[in-house]
Amino acid sequence: MTIAADVSRDSDFESPGWAQQSIDESERTRRLVAACRNDCPMAWRALIEQYSPLVWAITHSFRLSKHDCEDVFQSSWANIVAHLTDLQSPERLRAWLATTVRRECLKHLQRGTRHVLVEDDAALEVVGADSDATAHQVFRRVAGHQVRVAFQQLPERDQRLLGLLMSDSAPDYTTVSGQLGLPRGSIGPLRSRALNRLRGLLPPAAEGWMT
Repeated sequence: MTIAADVSRDSDFESPGWAQQSIDESERTRRLVAACRNDCPMAWRALIEQYSPLVWAITHSFRLSKHDCEDVFQSSWANIVAHLTDLQSPERLRAWLATTVRRECLKHLQRGTRHVLVEDDAALEVVGADSDATAHQVFRRVAGHQVRVAFQQLPERDQRLLGLLMSDSAPDYTTVSGQLGLPRGSIGPLRSRALNRLRGLLPPAAEGWMT
C-alpha cells in the first residue's frame, strides 16, 4: 500500500489524536504533503494549522501591520497550494514555507505598505485574533478546487443549469427556462437533483463547501 493511499482519507486527519501521534515533525509533514498532493482537504487543513504559527511569527518579525500580516499569510499559502507538487523533499517544507513568507514580507515592505513597531506580546495577540478566519479562507480556496473538479463530471445539462443559477448575476427561472428550453416548473426540482449529484461526487468532509 502506498503512502498516498494510507493518508489521503479525510477521516485520518479528523481524528482527535492525529496531532498527538508519536511521529516526528518530518514524518508527519511527509504524510500530510502526500495527502495534500492527492487533494485531501482535511490534510490541507491539518498542514495549515501545523505551520500557521511559523507564518505568523515571521510576519511579526518584519513588523508588518495586522492587515499586511493577513495579506502575507494568504499569499504565502496560495503559493504553497499552487506549487506543492514542485517540492521534491517534503521534509524541506518548513524551510520552503519560511523562505516564501519572507519573500512575501519583503514585497510588502518594498511596496511601501504599512508597518508598525509594537511590543511582541501585543502584536502576536492582535495577529492571532483573526488567524482562524484567515486560515479558513485559504482552506476554502483548496476545497474549491475539488468542487470544480466534481462539477466538471456532471452531465452537460446539470452544468449549464447550475452554471446559470449559481452565478453572481443569476437570472430568474423564467429566463433560465427560455435559455435552456425547459419548463419553468421543472427548474427547481432539476436544480435540487443536480446539486445532489454534485454532492455525491464530493468526499464526506465536503458538507458545507457549496454554501
